[in-house]
Amino acid sequence: MTAEFYHEPVMVKEVIDSLIVNRTGVYVDGTVGGSGHSYAILKETDAFLVGIDCDDEALRFAESRLAEFGARKVLVKANFADLGNVLESLNIEKVDGILLDLGVSSRQLDAAERGFSFSQQAPLDMRMDRNLKLSAYDIVNSFAQNELEKIIRFYGEEKMAAKIARTISKKRQLSPIETTTELAAIIASCILPRELFKP
Repeated sequence: MTAEFYHEPVMVKEVIDSLIVNRTGVYVDGTVGGSGHSYAILKETDAFLVGIDCDDEALRFAESRLAEFGARKVLVKANFADLGNVLESLNIEKVDGILLDLGVSSRQLDAAERGFSFSQQAPLDMRMDRNLKLSAYDIVNSFAQNELEKIIRFYGEEKMAAKIARTISKKRQLSPIETTTELAAIIASCILPRELFKP
């Protein structure tokens, strides 16, 4: 694993200062990612850490980065939403703190093949867990127009959701929408001033 994989999270010290209430307690990093926060928790305390992520690459990196802490940590492939089940499986009844650094990481955005970035042409993927069958390609090309509108409106909080869903539906009737840049162009055509698209 290369050093480029790791990006030190912003404000790690501030987060750790606020999180740590028991230096020998149990802490959960529910989105271990680049493992910067996990590393800081283990380095600054004698605590036990449960690191959770659904991204195999993140877990492999975390295993390497946190190896020096030995049995003071356990890494689990899961979604943070399943935290209760994870703790139960580890026979942990209570924890002293939980950290969730939500959102897509810079590591995922930088890897074009993951399909998270609209600025780099790549297959539509966007799966946090690459073992999941359903990808962004499947959703964009097979979900009903009204389902797409709900997803865009609810998760994207986009006022133009109906227009975007309608345009996607029309475009995919001609040919499948296959790349991130294709999807980005469709969205941009719906929300940006028409003048920007004049030759």
